Amino acid sequence: MNQSVGTAAHRPLPYRTSPPQVLLGVGAVLLVSAGGAVASAYGGGPVRVLLLALAAGTAWFSVRAARTGLRSSEETLAACTAGLALAGTDLGGPLLGAAPGSAAVLAVGFLGLHRVARTTVSWPLAAWGAAQLAVLRGLDAVPDVLHTAVLLSVALIGLGIALSGRRVVARVALVTTAPWWLAGVVGGSSSAWTGAGAERWLSAVLVVAAAGGLLVVRVRAELEPLTGPPVAIPVVAGVVAGAAVTGAFSSLGTVAMTLTGYAGVLLANTAAATLTGRRRGLFLPVALAAGIVMALLCIGQLVARERWSELSLLLLLTALPTVLVAVRRPDDRPVALPVAIGCLAGAALLALPDGWLGPVGAAVLLTVLYGVAMTVGAGLDATSRSATARAAALCSLAAAALLRVEDERTTLAVLLAVQGVLTLSWAWRTGRTHSAEEPLHPTSATAWRGGAVQLVAAGWFFAAAADLAAVEWYSLPAAVGLLIAAGPRLVDGPSWPAWGPGLLTAALPSAVLAVTTSDGDRAMSVLLVAAAVLVAGARTGVRAPLMVGAGTVLFLGLGFTVRALPWPLATALVVGCALLALGMRRERRPVAGFGARLADLR
Repeated sequence: MNQSVGTAAHRPLPYRTSPPQVLLGVGAVLLVSAGGAVASAYGGGPVRVLLLALAAGTAWFSVRAARTGLRSSEETLAACTAGLALAGTDLGGPLLGAAPGSAAVLAVGFLGLHRVARTTVSWPLAAWGAAQLAVLRGLDAVPDVLHTAVLLSVALIGLGIALSGRRVVARVALVTTAPWWLAGVVGGSSSAWTGAGAERWLSAVLVVAAAGGLLVVRVRAELEPLTGPPVAIPVVAGVVAGAAVTGAFSSLGTVAMTLTGYAGVLLANTAAATLTGRRRGLFLPVALAAGIVMALLCIGQLVARERWSELSLLLLLTALPTVLVAVRRPDDRPVALPVAIGCLAGAALLALPDGWLGPVGAAVLLTVLYGVAMTVGAGLDATSRSATARAAALCSLAAAALLRVEDERTTLAVLLAVQGVLTLSWAWRTGRTHSAEEPLHPTSATAWRGGAVQLVAAGWFFAAAADLAAVEWYSLPAAVGLLIAAGPRLVDGPSWPAWGPGLLTAALPSAVLAVTTSDGDRAMSVLLVAAAVLVAGARTGVRAPLMVGAGTVLFLGLGFTVRALPWPLATALVVGCALLALGMRRERRPVAGFGARLADLR
């Protein structure tokens, strides 16, 4: 028992504080508290002199402790000096209401002590705190126009200290600079948008400088625990700088606004295309954030002012450097190419309100853009190809919707046909690497179906524009579309899923109408085509054409036979055929009752 107690008594404590440090801390608290109490209770010149004398004494002892290597003592005594000096100079007024000169004098004095005792961390911290206090006290005397400049200047000084000071000093400076930076940026951004004359430009320059200072701090490793994720500060700096610059240039008119938006686009794209290595990781988020904010703010202002021509020009200019990024950096193509396509399509549509383009011209340009995107995208990697195809599909839909609203049926039919051919070409180019044994890639299969839909729609709109009422003008394009949608399966896949839907769609409506309407010309045409399909299926060894052709011929023959007979005989013929079919089916697939002998039935 005694041994365990002895072991516990000599076990080291889990912290490093020593008894002398405890004594120093308690003594410092008592000394500063007593000084503050005396200052608030008695005040006056003698008390001020006494407190300043005590501050001078603790400063002298702190310097002596620094020279003899007493680290705890030098820091504690320096902190006492700061507290006593502050209490001595603030006699007769509240903390923020006293004269700023006293705090400024303290800041200079603490800087002087820092020059004398370089190892003491408390001196630069006390100087920085006194300097901030001096600015706060004198802020009311500064004209309102210069408030933002003062706030951002203090923020820049604090960021400089955070960049160059010792680790503890740098971290404290960064934390205490944040309110100044935030207040200055908010005020500077507001002045950049709403100020007059030189105030706008001065505010914008100061905000950009503050953003740059914040960005520079990001490179110091000791401050990483306080700066958050790696992209947080660069993005914040880019957003702040971009917004301030846009606000300053927005006062120069619509042309300047358009050029500012384009400058943002160039900034983002140039950085994305040229930056590499470590510079890319630091500066690319800044450039992207600033460029995107500039472009979006300018676009928003142009939309609010209904300046459609300038907005169209801005989107057109935006697409050009985006294409350059897609060419130079393959990794960025899945984003860059769709953005470029979207900008060009938007430029074409926004050229409509001011009459730069008519609906037909815009639809033609959108179709040309669709063709270029599909042709170029077919040769890219899978990710870029899919992203480009999705963006191109929006161009196709926009062109179709535009012409449909304008009721340009013939033009719409022609453009849909062209788009359908382009889509099928894309599907063939992207799907030809697959062998007969492999299933068709889902993207390629979707393209075959999409091209078929476009061609079917083209045929239907052409028939509607020409006032063609025969059912074949609608059933035959649908049948061809179903066959095209099957794609390569027409050659190497099972015949019924590939050929069956299209052939049945082509045969059934015409055969039914030929029988029910006694149309001799239609019946002859259907019979000849069905016979040709029957022979072709037999010759090529494909089951679906053979069966559909034979079934169509039999349906026509049976149908005309039924029409030629009196209705009782026709009814008997139809019922007899139905019973024959049912009997044959149940003999092949018996169910309860049908498989029993007659003698076994009750």
